[in-house]
Amino acid sequence: MDLHIEQVTFNSLGTACAGDLYLPAADGPVPGLVLGHSGVMVKEALRVFAPYFVRAGFAVLAIDYRTVGASAGQPRGQDYPQRQTEDFRSAVSYLQTRPEADPNRIGLWGVSIGGSVATQAAVLDRRVKCVVVQSPSVWNGWRYLERLLGREGLAALRDRLDEDWQRRYVGHDSARVPHLTLRGENVESAPDLAAEMFPNYRNEKTLDSAEHLLTFAPEDLIHRLAPTPLLMIANGGWDPYHMLEEAQSAFAKAGEPKRLEILPYDVLGLYTGPGLEEAMALAVEWFDRHLRRTRLVAPTPEPTRESVTAMPQ
Repeated sequence: MDLHIEQVTFNSLGTACAGDLYLPAADGPVPGLVLGHSGVMVKEALRVFAPYFVRAGFAVLAIDYRTVGASAGQPRGQDYPQRQTEDFRSAVSYLQTRPEADPNRIGLWGVSIGGSVATQAAVLDRRVKCVVVQSPSVWNGWRYLERLLGREGLAALRDRLDEDWQRRYVGHDSARVPHLTLRGENVESAPDLAAEMFPNYRNEKTLDSAEHLLTFAPEDLIHRLAPTPLLMIANGGWDPYHMLEEAQSAFAKAGEPKRLEILPYDVLGLYTGPGLEEAMALAVEWFDRHLRRTRLVAPTPEPTRESVTAMPQ
């Protein structure tokens, strides 16, 4: 199936953000999805996932967050989850202007921390009717970094952040650090491969991004997502970056309807590995059920004497 990709730009609170729009062959408006990547990755990486949804009949908008990829914004590589939440919501606003998409049936899909960002966007924005999180990672940034780095590692990071604050106080830019430093024989080359495959990708971010991650805690709001349906598709194999404990903690606090699927794959298993097909089938089925087949809430007409009299006694 050859997919046509329309490169679009949408305004996110004054910043021009870039998106790839995929449209299925359809006679009228279809349900729409906004797809978000992890951290400072780029929308071109989402071309692995988007076709599954397009083939299922969804209009898909894959986005670059501000300061990343083809989107505008300075300084480059600011990995601020709260601002990325705004970019998701702005993408929903744009998708609602497209005649190909049903403005009342829009869902969000995100991978890694992009899933946490999508969830927080859906908590705040009732236009979003369904959420899928694939390889969930950060639900409480402070706890996540402490688990990832250890207490000594987190203390060292905080020392660096204090130094960086003073650097910025006297007028310098925040230091630049690698976006990804992965350990493990099957993941160490992933950042270099991404840079080779995606010309817009830069394996770096501002150090002050870590401060914004420390204070990002969508788990504290996830109980307010209901009744928006939530699907988490988690990694059950070796994965120090998408920690199952993080997903389980957040999922336990979410309201119904919700579903957690733990698949037997490692850190890359749902990105490029054998679990991709299985994960995408789960996501398509969830969106189809809750975005296409579920009835929308209809407002109750104001009662009148005539309507009440006509009711069965």
